[in-house]
Amino acid sequence: MAFYNSWNFSKLSSFPDSSHLSIDLKSLFADISVVLKDTKNQPVRQLTLPDILSVLSDITMIEGEAGSGKTALLRKIAILWASGTCPILSRFSLVFYISISSTENQQTLSDIIRKQLVGSTTLLNENVLEEIIRHLGNQVLFLVDDYGETELAPEAIEDLMLNNPANRVSVAATTCTGTGRKLRKYARNVIGIQEFPLYSSIYLCRQLFSHDMAFVETFLLELISSKTLQAALKTPLFAFALCVYWVENPNEKVSGDTVICKAYLMHNMLNHPKERDRVKALISSCGQLALNGLIQSCFEFTDGDLCTSGVNSNDALKFGLLSKLTSQRLHPIYKFFHPSFQEFLAGIRINELMESTDSVQVEHATLYLRQINTFIKIAGRYHYFLKYSCMHSPKTTSIIISYLFDLMNNSDAYDCQVDTTNHLQHHPDLANIEEIISLLSSNKQHFLLSFVFYMLLYFSIKVAQESNSMTECAPIILRFLSGQDLSMDLTSPNVELCRFLKQYPEAFSMIRSLTLSVSGTECESDLDFVHNDDFASHWDVQTVDQEYSQAFQLVSEVFQKTTPKNYLLRKNVDLSNLVFNVGTSKSPVLKIEVSGHIIDWGTLLCNLMVFLSLSDRIELYVKCCPGFLASVRMCIEKYVDKFVKCSICKVGLSTEEEKLIIQMSSLETLEVTVSHLPEYLISHLDRFQELKELILTCRLSDEWDVINILPDGFKKLQHIKKIELNNVNLRTHSLQFAKFIEHFSNLSCFVLSCDCCPEFEKLIKTLSQNRQIKKIHLSGLFITNKEILDLAAVLPSLTDLVVLKIEGNRCVDSGGLNALAQALPSLVNLEELYLPSGPAMKESAIVIIRQFKHLPNLKNIYLTNNVLDDSSLMALAHETKEGNLSNLSMLNLSANHDITQAGWRDFFLTIDNLASLTELCIARVYAHQFKTDPSTLIALVQCVSRLHRLNKLIMHGWLLDEKDLEMFNAMKQKHPQSKSFMLLWQWILPFRPIVNE
Repeated sequence: MAFYNSWNFSKLSSFPDSSHLSIDLKSLFADISVVLKDTKNQPVRQLTLPDILSVLSDITMIEGEAGSGKTALLRKIAILWASGTCPILSRFSLVFYISISSTENQQTLSDIIRKQLVGSTTLLNENVLEEIIRHLGNQVLFLVDDYGETELAPEAIEDLMLNNPANRVSVAATTCTGTGRKLRKYARNVIGIQEFPLYSSIYLCRQLFSHDMAFVETFLLELISSKTLQAALKTPLFAFALCVYWVENPNEKVSGDTVICKAYLMHNMLNHPKERDRVKALISSCGQLALNGLIQSCFEFTDGDLCTSGVNSNDALKFGLLSKLTSQRLHPIYKFFHPSFQEFLAGIRINELMESTDSVQVEHATLYLRQINTFIKIAGRYHYFLKYSCMHSPKTTSIIISYLFDLMNNSDAYDCQVDTTNHLQHHPDLANIEEIISLLSSNKQHFLLSFVFYMLLYFSIKVAQESNSMTECAPIILRFLSGQDLSMDLTSPNVELCRFLKQYPEAFSMIRSLTLSVSGTECESDLDFVHNDDFASHWDVQTVDQEYSQAFQLVSEVFQKTTPKNYLLRKNVDLSNLVFNVGTSKSPVLKIEVSGHIIDWGTLLCNLMVFLSLSDRIELYVKCCPGFLASVRMCIEKYVDKFVKCSICKVGLSTEEEKLIIQMSSLETLEVTVSHLPEYLISHLDRFQELKELILTCRLSDEWDVINILPDGFKKLQHIKKIELNNVNLRTHSLQFAKFIEHFSNLSCFVLSCDCCPEFEKLIKTLSQNRQIKKIHLSGLFITNKEILDLAAVLPSLTDLVVLKIEGNRCVDSGGLNALAQALPSLVNLEELYLPSGPAMKESAIVIIRQFKHLPNLKNIYLTNNVLDDSSLMALAHETKEGNLSNLSMLNLSANHDITQAGWRDFFLTIDNLASLTELCIARVYAHQFKTDPSTLIALVQCVSRLHRLNKLIMHGWLLDEKDLEMFNAMKQKHPQSKSFMLLWQWILPFRPIVNE
């Protein structure tokens, strides 16, 4: 008993050479998950520790993976018995703990006990021991640890097992999973140790680091957010190894899953100090096995697989690199303890190949790497493998990140086809990022490119820092950043990126712009209205047949999939101690984007001050953030002459804030979208001598009498290139507005939205005299037949016009539109045309469409809101067939509800020669849905198959059933854009339709 109560026995350390951390089993014992098994090795019931103690009779086999807690369990039993406070164990008069790994084959049982427990001077021989066993019988408990660890157990132990029916002693013997076949022959009870409960891992961490709860919190946050880390902590050994590694490497900033793999290999080295070379060779061969399996998405291996990779199965089992599964199998199966460990060993192996002096091995490594050839593979299936591969040498890390960066110039890398989803069983946290890449694939020129850029940037910086390879990798990362727009969340910035920019401030001068975003609370989204239950009151709930019900998705279910879980209130990161020694290496442009209600103004001010000095050109965007300008006044005033753009949206401005904006003397762009007229600001616009763009939008229709308060000096702003006025009142001052326009000789973009413009004729004539005009966008109730005639009269003078957008529905006389049609041929440089709606437009549609042959540069056409019927739609189809719209990239025909199914069918069968078309919209509004006729759908499918560059088809309101989708998907598989094609046809609404069963 004294021995069991001693520190030497109760102390447990899986790392013999480490004195930094150990566990006292007397005071610290975490729950393990244990089940009782039947003769077929199937679980019967869960066991608690008292249950385990109760079933200890005859021979009990306790099996579990290496490090699952078998030794700790046996020692805990001995300690509990020796304490005399465990009634369940009081039935045993003697308890002998025997470690097989500490025995010799020729030792007798009494020799083993004397050497391991009671001391060599004790007079205990075989005769005395046999008499004790004969007399006490089942009151004697042998705790045999590591049975099966060696090829042959000592003969004395085998005799103990074999003769037990006569001896009647109780034996609890532990064995590794897959090595207990012989022991199972003797066992009356079989107990299996399952995966270590996650709460037990947390318990160990909290107990061992009770002195540093901040560290525990950091670990818990990583654990909560990483399913991979949770799955890797499947045994007490891994949890303890993680703690040991952190104690011995307190300054190493490496993610937990990487630490577990490193610590486990360290454990093997320390446990076999005399066989380190043998272990290293085994790690290499197992790495080859892991690498081969990873490429083939294989996580279970046969003897043949081991032989091919040069793995000695006995050594792999002995050193705990592989587990062997034999139960109910004709042939044994081998596995790594977790797929992450397989990926880690594969990373070690590819690093060996890349660092080899043998060119053949280097070529093999290159071939392996080239199989990771799409971004969805990089972000998903091979994410952890790439991460672990970069942990070992600067050479390998630099090769891998260079390869990944080069893929951005390879169009095939955006392929979103997935060969297998096996990896998601082990890494479920990768499913979201794969889904995001798939959803963004149809917009790869914008959203996907940006997403992939940051994914690769963050990955490369993180692995370079964690592997201490930054010196070698920095030049590669800097080249990757060159000419890019870089964004950063100022409230929760990427720490690794900040650290990189501090270390290499020359990056600021290499990028095109730096954007700092600040997202506060209650930030209004452009899609918030679909979450509002009142939305349903504006629409009738549709009634559909069961087969078409999938055309309607509930908004709460859709957004639930993509909404991240907030486990804690987000804390603003204080960057005030971050100092960038940029010198002359300043960013060309610094953009500050603010939205929502700010709570922590103090931290925001400090963080802004860190970055405002990084550029001599600052752009400020404020949306739904009341009081922002006043709160950061000190920051703005210090750098007021560096602001070149100010955009204010949905924010009421105080007079003090308007005056602050007026101080921005270098302002080139002013954009204001608010409800109440900022009179002081508008009356002092002449202060902005560098102003190039002025955008004023009243959120309430036709409320602002802007022109009346413009200063006379406004006309002296010679640099003006863009004027955009939305929802303004021009009833009494449209002539004055036209006179202002006369002075802007550099004006190239004019946008006007209002309800009344009496002097439009004068205004449009003034615009036509400006040879710089490239874009005209007119909308609002003021557009009638007269305004169309006025516009048509001046179009021949606007030969350089690139964009013409006319939005309105009050054209009831076709005379103006026919005149517009006659004037269109003069716009030979026109690329985008948006035509008005209304009955007159429907009458003139064919006349206008026939003019398209004179517009060879047309790229975007909008014919929407009931302007087409079957005949005009066919006229458009004939224009395409004759090759008159060969440069068209986007065709929007939405909300044309008078077109019949036959009209659509003939259109789909006729259109041709649209080699550049990438987007087609034929959507219908919610209240005008129809079932797609089979012949119409066949024609549509055939049409899409001919449009080889089409990657987005928008057809909301076209009800499709399963067979329709099958037909479309079959075509899509053969389409040249199959890798990125997006079909949008499902409504996302806050209410469900009525379904006819």
